[in-house]
Amino acid sequence: MILAAKIGLLLGLLTVDVFSPGFFFVRRLQWSPLEKLCGAIGVSLILLYLVSSVLYGLGPQDWALPCWAVSVICLALLLLAIRDLRKLAAGISVRQIVFGFAFLLLWTLSILSMIRHYSGGGWAVDWLEHFQRTLFFLHRFPTDTPIFSEYQLAARPPMMNLLGAFFLAQTGDRFELFQVAFMFLNLLVFLSCCLIAPALGPGGRRRIVPLVALFALSPLVMQNATYTWTKLLAGFYVILALWFYVRGWRKHDKSRVIAAFAFLAAGLLVHYSTGPYLVFVALHYIFVLFRQRDDKWRELAAVVGLSGMLLVTWIGWSIAVYGARSTFTSNTSLTPSQTVEGGALTKIGANVFDTIVPHSFRSDAPPEMYRQPNALGEFRDYFFLMYQTNAIFGMGAIGGPVVVYLLYRAFRKRRDRDERERSRQRFWLAFVTFCVVVGVAVHGERDAYGVAHVTLQPLMVLGLALLARSVVRLPRVAARLVVAGCAVDFAVGVLPQIWVESLENGFGRTVFAGLTVQGGQVMLGQAQHDSLSRSAWSSWLAKHQFAACGDWSQEVSRLVGLGQVDGTANRLLAFFEQCRSQDAVSWHGWYARNGGVVTFLGDRVVGSWTGGMALPLAAVVAMFLALMTALLLYSQSAPMSCRPREIRGKK
Repeated sequence: MILAAKIGLLLGLLTVDVFSPGFFFVRRLQWSPLEKLCGAIGVSLILLYLVSSVLYGLGPQDWALPCWAVSVICLALLLLAIRDLRKLAAGISVRQIVFGFAFLLLWTLSILSMIRHYSGGGWAVDWLEHFQRTLFFLHRFPTDTPIFSEYQLAARPPMMNLLGAFFLAQTGDRFELFQVAFMFLNLLVFLSCCLIAPALGPGGRRRIVPLVALFALSPLVMQNATYTWTKLLAGFYVILALWFYVRGWRKHDKSRVIAAFAFLAAGLLVHYSTGPYLVFVALHYIFVLFRQRDDKWRELAAVVGLSGMLLVTWIGWSIAVYGARSTFTSNTSLTPSQTVEGGALTKIGANVFDTIVPHSFRSDAPPEMYRQPNALGEFRDYFFLMYQTNAIFGMGAIGGPVVVYLLYRAFRKRRDRDERERSRQRFWLAFVTFCVVVGVAVHGERDAYGVAHVTLQPLMVLGLALLARSVVRLPRVAARLVVAGCAVDFAVGVLPQIWVESLENGFGRTVFAGLTVQGGQVMLGQAQHDSLSRSAWSSWLAKHQFAACGDWSQEVSRLVGLGQVDGTANRLLAFFEQCRSQDAVSWHGWYARNGGVVTFLGDRVVGSWTGGMALPLAAVVAMFLALMTALLLYSQSAPMSCRPREIRGKK
């Protein structure tokens, strides 16, 4: 009950603090209601990041009191703007989007309550690294603290971790609360997709219910929303900035263009995958838009000044503390761990090809990435590596190819288009091409499964927004295929992922092996009948490492004392001691204070009894049926047939 109360408090704080301060400042701007809603969130997160940076740099050791003071101020600002808030809430579209987000939040929270470990493909310990980074700021770890998984602090930007520290300071440094906070922030990308939908083609309308369904049933979105890392929040800022940039371009509005670059700078502070999108918009602004602007030099100064000041809050501090070399070269995208035969161009070309063509259609992808004793785990990993790393199938088994078809229709040359329409077409064509190629190129390593998960997530969620906008204008057969594809995505991408990530040892089942002795040799993590992949085991070990290594160390010491094992046991004892020492060196006692284990929300909800999966799984199935019913009703309104001109929509 205490945890439930804290989660309720956390969700309340997130709702108020992530919206109210920004809304207080943007409410009088000549923006549309949805622009005020999404823009307020973008501005609020920036303000909270700046406040958290100041608290970390200058504030007291204990963040709790000043963070509570900030939350009280946020509530006061909301009360001061209550009249404007009522006007905003009077809009039907705003209410629909808020209700859609609330449904998506409930859906994702139900999934999160079943997860007891993180795994999938080769993903292993990024989730724990971001938790440590958040604790780094929250508890003011020494700046020379080694970051888990052997990265430097400067390897990743800090904005989302500082935001996490801000909210954990008010609710507690428990991992379950950290999961909920990151889930909420990652789901904000839904709001920016609702905002940008009309810009994805002429005659566009916002289709909220289809977009909710496509997000909820998307393996790409669900895995990235429940996994505690930062890419979807970066996607929120990228898509928000695109809308404000395009809108400011069309309306010759300076405030929107300045806001767009500020949002891109904020996105870069969330995750460096924002870089290609920032570069494209900057190049377009300089070479296309700048000469058309009124008062262009003042606007340019505002763009550079505001964006630069945001970026220097992190880059300047990092250079001062860690030096320029660590700041600019420790990013994993720029430090490849392997040399590719044929050079960089060969690597880029191969990664582009593998990002577009899924591994199931190729023979060069190593099957060891998904092969494992557990049949369901192998099934999950096989499709996980299609949905997460492939740019087309990441948008859905059927939805992805349909999006490609829609893009082909949209970019096909037609003589009856006016100059404004051709300009819009050129922008989006250049945007997609540039961001795909450059987004793949900046990845430092060769990956035979594709690298769509690294920088292309904003493009893929934009594809989902395009699909949701177009579903009722497709031919009815195609619309029903999209609906069937959503069911397939849930059945092979979402549901198996939920089930596999809910697995843990207990109740007579060993999914993650510990110590075994064979022929006098002590072995750790030896694969058994129900075992998952080695990367899943590594993730599980990171969850249990302090407590498990302590127990294993005692058991091996006992076997050594009895003379039942050979000299390999000494190497394991050294490994166990190293793992346990990380708590003091890297975590400054957090594991020891929390029972030696990272406790997931799923451990609290479903881990205490064998039938614990029943309630949240039943809720997910019920909501799935509701989503499928809604999608089928939408597909019924699609035309029996459709000409290409009608697919694009009329002005």
